[in-house]
Amino acid sequence: MRGEGRTRAYSEEALSEIRARTDIVEVVSGYVQLKQSGNTYKGLCPFHTEKTPSFTVSREKQLFYCFGCGAGGDVFSFVMKIENMGFRDAARMLAERAGVALVEDESPQAKAVREKRRRLYDCMETACRYYQSVFANSKEAQKARSYVKQRGLSEDTVKRFRLGYAPNAWDSTLLALQSKGFSHEELVSAGLIISSKSGKGYYDRFRGRVMFPITDVSGKVIGFGGRVLDGSEPKYLNSPETQLFLKGRTVYGLAVAKDSIRRKSKAVIVEGYTDAIMCHQFGFTNVVATLGTALTKEQAETVSRYASEVIIAYDADSAGEAATLRGMDILQQVGASVKVAVLPVGEDPDSILRKHGREAWAKVLEDAKPLIDYKLYLIVSRTDIFKLDERVRAAKEAARVLAGVESDIERMEYAEKAARMLNVSYDAMLGDINRLAKRSTSRRARSQGREAQDRFEVRRYTSFKDDIAKSNEVSRVLKAERLLLRLMAENKRVFEMAREKLNLDELSDERHIALARAIQASQDVHNESAGSGSSASERIMELIDDREALEYAAGILIGEEQKLPDDLTKAADDCIKVILKYKLAVRIRQIEKELASLSDTGEMQKSRELLQELGYLKKRISEELEPFRGTI
Repeated sequence: MRGEGRTRAYSEEALSEIRARTDIVEVVSGYVQLKQSGNTYKGLCPFHTEKTPSFTVSREKQLFYCFGCGAGGDVFSFVMKIENMGFRDAARMLAERAGVALVEDESPQAKAVREKRRRLYDCMETACRYYQSVFANSKEAQKARSYVKQRGLSEDTVKRFRLGYAPNAWDSTLLALQSKGFSHEELVSAGLIISSKSGKGYYDRFRGRVMFPITDVSGKVIGFGGRVLDGSEPKYLNSPETQLFLKGRTVYGLAVAKDSIRRKSKAVIVEGYTDAIMCHQFGFTNVVATLGTALTKEQAETVSRYASEVIIAYDADSAGEAATLRGMDILQQVGASVKVAVLPVGEDPDSILRKHGREAWAKVLEDAKPLIDYKLYLIVSRTDIFKLDERVRAAKEAARVLAGVESDIERMEYAEKAARMLNVSYDAMLGDINRLAKRSTSRRARSQGREAQDRFEVRRYTSFKDDIAKSNEVSRVLKAERLLLRLMAENKRVFEMAREKLNLDELSDERHIALARAIQASQDVHNESAGSGSSASERIMELIDDREALEYAAGILIGEEQKLPDDLTKAADDCIKVILKYKLAVRIRQIEKELASLSDTGEMQKSRELLQELGYLKKRISEELEPFRGTI
């Protein structure tokens, strides 16, 4: 099983049985609301923000594809992407759902890597249980229990988030985990102990701290955050980055919050562990936290997979405002709808809930400002509107912000709002905004004009001869290749015809070549897999190595609800003619360039050979391929 980081961790027999027992529509329906549309099912894509459904699932082919963002693949790909997990974990999850026993099938090297990673997980889980036990039972942990009680955290909350305590000693964790069979090397790799500077010993990384386990999206412990109790620095200490824990990719509390986030299609991001935990205790179960104030693109992408709307609720200090602005821009870049909960100065979610209760925090979230409103709010809050120079500066800053609003009506509304807030002329404000917007639109148009024409052209690739003939030369041949590949996957006779008339390794796109090779390989093993219960499309997808090619192939194989022509061989012949004509035309242009360069050298023999080939190619186009003209 390959593609998207897949390795052959399990036997193909077990994976085939999972496919046979799994319906991709049922799996996807657990995350996306689908409605039947012809032979496929459609819904709003969970991987990017959209208002019109472009996410398509085929029960017949057991594939999914989004014709908006290009995400696609089989049921393994979907689970990997939606749960942000590797193939091994996705396979285990689907196997458990399908009631299939997985059998390992891997090289000694891969097995060693897997075993080392498993030991790290075991090490972190053992450490978590140790810290929990110390917290619950040790006299030394009384101050930690008092701290947690003082913060208002209930016993149920402590257990749910598995809070613990690291003894204030140099080697307590080291000795406890050594007694469980873990080596110095494993404990260092897990980030639990540190080698002394002399190189002659080791000591615990976390000492005298309340411990907050950090988990991956499946709930496995991958790191810790430790909060000191004696006022020393640093106040919070996180695990170092390890094979399991990458701070910039990890979102605290997501394993606990993901189901609620999906149901509400809304996530709230706060700064700290206790902010997130307290929100959950008060019933706000769609709340997660960043590990520090700086939201990364990877964290934003992870959260936006579960929710179309994200509310940032950082502290109302200068650092919090700066982090909020960065986070808003990052979330907007990954396609999320962003709002900001404006907290009272000096308050955080934890303090609001403890001091003022659930209703106060609910009101803060309800009043969350959209991105543009928040930016205007910040501009005005920093401006003394009684000073002309500050009003002018603020008005220019507001105009730059509002120039990015695409809707003319929205720009007018925001212009009126900004003019009123800053006590400046509405006409002048709108004029500045529109001038800046016009420049921005012009730059964007030039930039888009330089982009490649064919990332996939997902909105409509052709199924018919006339559509092929109407397009420009490059687009036309790419469309013809895509349709031919779809026909080859559907019909063995078409596949044989294409293989006979074309060199499939010379198609115009590397992804097309990858799909053609997979189709050919699937034909070669068809008899062996015929009884496996997998569809032809599934067998093809299993044979594609590259993640991008795999996603691209899913779009081709699903199609776009376009009914295939009644005569598949005639449609395939049309596509083959377009492809051959393009290849001949490319060669003709090469010959013409060579002839031009030879005109000054007097190489008559070479020129005669090229002219002879040129005549042959033009005659072939005229007699064999020119009849395909399409309808203009």
